[in-house]
Amino acid sequence: MYRLSYRNLRTRESLMVNHSVVAGTATGVRWYELDVTGGAASVRQQSTFAPNDGQSRWMGSLAMDQVGNIAVGYTMGSATMKPSIAFAGREEADALNTLSIDNSLQVGTGSQLTTLSRWGDYSTMAVGPVDECTFWYTSEYLQVDGTFNWSTRVGSFKFSSCSTVPPEPGFTLGAAPSS
Repeated sequence: MYRLSYRNLRTRESLMVNHSVVAGTATGVRWYELDVTGGAASVRQQSTFAPNDGQSRWMGSLAMDQVGNIAVGYTMGSATMKPSIAFAGREEADALNTLSIDNSLQVGTGSQLTTLSRWGDYSTMAVGPVDECTFWYTSEYLQVDGTFNWSTRVGSFKFSSCSTVPPEPGFTLGAAPSS
């Protein structure tokens, strides 16, 4: 569904991944944070984000900022709600295995017709390199019912708990011979 993402927080190294799962009568986003500090992998936290509201959530993607806050973006919809773009998150200080409520990025006003059997695969959550705090999320939605008529929405947000001071590099570059 989405690439495995990596984050080095200096005190721990994390891999994050997600996929869609059946959650009751809907679909939810199952996400994991694996601690890979020192080379051995262990599950630090995991959860299925599927509030009991009748909405399905799929096509997830997630990332972690420089202090360990996590954001997950996804498509959200149901028989009574056109596919929309939403996200949820958790701050590093929050209880493990939890995400906040849905936040809307784009309300969809169209649905895919049944003649098309797939929802596209264009969903990316990334952290901006300038401040290592701003999450950038892009995904697709439909403005009107149809097939192959997706629109793209790009949005950004950040947690107030993330400092906008860029972290010091975890590495140095050098050239030999210097020229």
